Amino acid sequence: MLTNHGARVASLTALLALAPLACIGEPTEDPEVAAIAQALEEENGGLTMTDEAPAFGAPELANAAAEPEEAIADPYLDDVEVQGLQQLPDAVVFHALVLWGQFPVNLENTEPRVWSGALHVNRGAVLVDKAVAFESDTDHLLPRPDAQTVAFESVTLPHHDGLRLTIIDPTPLAGEPLVVRYAGADGLVVSLPIETLVHGPVTRVVDELGNRVVAMAMAQPIDGCAHGMLGGHWRELAPGRGRFIGPVVNAEGDRIGHLRGIYGVRENDEQVFFGKYIDAEGKFMGLFKGHYGDEKFEGQWLHFAGDVGKLGGQYRETLPGPEQGGHFLGGWAETSCAPAPQP
Repeated sequence: MLTNHGARVASLTALLALAPLACIGEPTEDPEVAAIAQALEEENGGLTMTDEAPAFGAPELANAAAEPEEAIADPYLDDVEVQGLQQLPDAVVFHALVLWGQFPVNLENTEPRVWSGALHVNRGAVLVDKAVAFESDTDHLLPRPDAQTVAFESVTLPHHDGLRLTIIDPTPLAGEPLVVRYAGADGLVVSLPIETLVHGPVTRVVDELGNRVVAMAMAQPIDGCAHGMLGGHWRELAPGRGRFIGPVVNAEGDRIGHLRGIYGVRENDEQVFFGKYIDAEGKFMGLFKGHYGDEKFEGQWLHFAGDVGKLGGQYRETLPGPEQGGHFLGGWAETSCAPAPQP
């Protein structure tokens, strides 16, 4: 996700302890693969609703699955007019992530791409929350020309850059769709309608090298329910058997915990995944379970009392080879936090 980026590189107890990176992808019939096969047949993948060590006791692996992000003090954050837009009766706030470059990482790509340009919304305002994987020698935000435009300089090689944004739509019923538009200095234009981004990650391939723009968005719930994004790495250990790990972030992109789990094909040919979500201290926050296929995943979020919410997104394979695997990116949202109706 450049000479400037380089390679960046739920509880099944000891059976699911993450193997060293050097062993990932080795074609062996080891006990871990057998344990995963057995766990896939269980209702919750053999996962328990118990606390864990922070980052599942493997912070180096959990951190390797996350992109470096830098918080941005956007000059429009305290702008009176922008704040006024959020107070309008029909206003809707979206939290968006826009990435550009090689996604997932492609270490064989040796040709840099210059992405310098701007992101623009056709109404309302956009605030920059965080810069994703920016490198100080090639990637910079430029002075904001107005509240609807974010200009930047960016160069990618085998990796990618990106921005986490808060987008304010003051008049969602205006008739014209709200659109995030990337315009590059080289003339490339990519239009990303918000109504499409809220249904999951959207990918636009822009050249023969596989460079692409990947974006997703989530509307801020009016009932106060929490929501955010998740992502990370998955690795295939054997055909139809694998595991994944990655960070869980809130709507603003702050890391609030980690997710670890397994995926694979059951005896009845169902393609299922099971993951355990813990907070930064290791406290149990829930189980994620669902189905995957055709580079998409969708599931539910469970806790002691039952359903808590939902999740979904996309996954993509990296270069084929002995370390087969890739990245996943998606969103999660509470659905059970609304106050009970008054009598």
